[in-house]
Order: sequence, then C-alpha cells, then structure tokens
Amino acid sequence: MALAAIAATAGCSSSDGDTAKKSPSPTTASPTSTVSAAEAQARKDVIAAYQGMTDEQVKAYAKSSLAGSKITTYATGKALRDVKNSVFVNLQNGIVVKGEPKVTASEDDVTLNSTGTTQRASLKVCFDMNTWDPVDKKTGKSVAPPNQVKRYTITAQLQKLGSQWQVTDEKADKEKTC
Repeated sequence: MALAAIAATAGCSSSDGDTAKKSPSPTTASPTSTVSAAEAQARKDVIAAYQGMTDEQVKAYAKSSLAGSKITTYATGKALRDVKNSVFVNLQNGIVVKGEPKVTASEDDVTLNSTGTTQRASLKVCFDMNTWDPVDKKTGKSVAPPNQVKRYTITAQLQKLGSQWQVTDEKADKEKTC
C-alpha cells in the first residue's frame, strides 16, 4: 500500500526493468517560431515551478513528513493531494525515500495556454527515479517493486496563481521512456 502511494505521485508502475537502462534519444528539435521574452520567461517559470515541487517532494518523502515543507508554494489541487496522501501512507508504513530523482525538461517542452485571465501550461518532463529509492525506515532495505520502470515521461498541468506557477496535476506515461 505504501508503494502505491509513491507510485501515485511519481507515476511509477511495474514493467520490464530493462527499459530503465535504455539511453535517451537526443532531441534536436527547435521551436518552430520565435517566442517573446515574456513567453520565454513564462516557460522558464513553469519548469522552475515543477522542479520546486519535485524538490519539496524529495524533502517530504525523505522524512515522511510535510513539516517545514513549502509544497503549497509549488503544488495545488490534485497534485498537492497526491503528495499529502503519499507522505501519509509512507509515514503509516515506515517508509522513507532516499536520494532524489532527476527531472529533465526544456523550454520546448512547455505549452502555454492563456484564456481570459487564467494562464495555464502543460509541461512534459523526463522523470528518472534511478537514484530515488523507497526504503524501510527500520531496516534500510529497498521496498521498491521489482521490475519497476524507473525512467519515463510525465505530463504536468500548471496554472499561474498570482505571480506563481503551481502544478495542479500530473500524469505519468509509463510506456514512454525518455
């Protein structure tokens, strides 16, 4: 059950473990149009917000506690509920998560959508869990499911609230390695 909580927020699943060992294909695509300075900054801010949420998750999962966390600065809605639920389940089951994942995204991975007064964005990231491992707090032994996919893409939805972008939801595509 605790592993399900980690899997829910990180988008993990069990699959062929060999897929994690494939090297990523280099991306050579460039934007098809020139973007304004404001749009370029917005894209950077979207990536920074997702990385901020990930950094706060790492801290919270490492101690199975949200105490001192700034997760509400970077996550809201379903994304925030998922983090809170995972921390609670991990706490109840004596699980902490060691290390940290590697999140890779570029400005080309951001799609901005401004309708009316609401600014929204979609972000595709490469999420690599090879250095992020759930362990039993008492024994220090890994409790990760065998053959778990450790490298895959995530599509995150973000919304700008005030001057801060926040992650509202995220969905892992376990079939798509990166």
